[in-house]
Amino acid sequence: MNQLKNETVRMSRKRRGGMTLIEIMIAMVILSFGLLGVAALQVRAITEGSGGRHLSSASAIARNRVEALTRQAWDAAVLTDTGGAWTAPTNVVTADQTFAQSERITDNAALPGDVTIKAVEVRVLWGDTKRQNRSVVLSSARLRETGE
Repeated sequence: MNQLKNETVRMSRKRRGGMTLIEIMIAMVILSFGLLGVAALQVRAITEGSGGRHLSSASAIARNRVEALTRQAWDAAVLTDTGGAWTAPTNVVTADQTFAQSERITDNAALPGDVTIKAVEVRVLWGDTKRQNRSVVLSSARLRETGE
C-alpha cells in the first residue's frame, strides 16, 4: 500500500513538473508563424507608405503646374490648344523619385476668337519599384474674363 502511495505521489509530481519538449516545440512553431505574418505586414506597410509619399508628391506637382498655367495671360503661348494631345513630358526630380509632367490644353470653340473656356489638364507619371506606370491627372477650367 505504501508503495502504491509513493507511485501515485511520483506520478503526480511528474504531471505538475511542466511542459514536455514536444509541447514547447509546437508552441514555438505556432509563435514563428505569427511572427512571420507580422513581418510580412511590416514589409507591406513600408511599401505602401513609399507609394503614398510618391502619390502625394505627384499630386503637389500637378497642383502647382495647374496653378501656374491658370495664372498665365489668356493669350500666352503655353495656353495654346494642344489639339487633345499631351505635350512632351518634362522631368521633375524630387529627393527620391523622378516624375514626368505633361499638360493638355483644350479650347471650347473652333475659332480662336470665340474661346471663352480653356480646359487645363496636367498629368504626372512615375514608376514605383512594385508598380510601374503610376499617374495622377489634375483638371481645371479657366473662364475668359472681360477684357482678356
